[in-house]
Amino acid sequence: MSNKEIEDLKTLIKALEIRLHADEITEAEYKELKEKYSVKLQEEVSVLKEHSILRNLSYISISGSGKVTDSYVTISGSGRIEGWKGGTITISGSGKVSDEEIKISGSGTLPGNLKTDSLKISGSLKAEGPIEAGSFLSSGSFKVNGELTVHERFALSGSGKIEGSLLGKNASVISSGAIKVEGDVVCDKAEFSGSYKIFGSVECKNEFTSELNGNCRIDDDLVCGGDIYIEQNSRKGSLKVNNIKSGGQVYLEGVNAKTVIGKKVKVGPDCDIGSIEETG
Repeated sequence: MSNKEIEDLKTLIKALEIRLHADEITEAEYKELKEKYSVKLQEEVSVLKEHSILRNLSYISISGSGKVTDSYVTISGSGRIEGWKGGTITISGSGKVSDEEIKISGSGTLPGNLKTDSLKISGSLKAEGPIEAGSFLSSGSFKVNGELTVHERFALSGSGKIEGSLLGKNASVISSGAIKVEGDVVCDKAEFSGSYKIFGSVECKNEFTSELNGNCRIDDDLVCGGDIYIEQNSRKGSLKVNNIKSGGQVYLEGVNAKTVIGKKVKVGPDCDIGSIEETG
């Protein structure tokens, strides 16, 4: 039960006395209902305290001003939180952390092994271990010391480094910034229009598109169940990749690869391809 629901119970108990004086309920009904709601209130307050953020946090450091309660932490300045397992943490310099959402608009450091429905960054974030999120949206900068697992959507317009794999089997991966992934990228579909360095492989279920800006690389294979479309921007760019394997059509510009396999393969300018195999 949330703090709001507990406050609603308190309001309900107060309303009983008003109803008694207005002769809307009898004395017996008043006592019965008050006892029922009071017991429920006591139970829920005990549960809330048991799961208090203060019981779960092992370390809080605040530089600036802040406030700490049983259910949330607010920080005006900069802060560091360790051992978070529930409640709401707001960093205002700034951010918000809860089961439903992590929001960083200043700078923040989070422990690893966190799970949240949504993680949004417009400042800078350092995660000291793996992160799992429904959606991960960043217009700032971030570093994750481990795997980043995304279930719905990954979108980057700033810069990011993942010291592990980016795993989003059923998620879309969209990057218009600069990203470095030290493991693999696994997703439903991918769209890159910034620069990227992927030290493992890229596996897309449906579609891979890329507008090359600068020198990009995929150290292992690019494998896609659907179409692959890679083009250079107006200032040109390049992609070095081991092999390209597509279950659909392939169009390439500025690509260096050993082999390219697809239903139909079209090679544009500035490509260096060892061999091409068309399966359609």
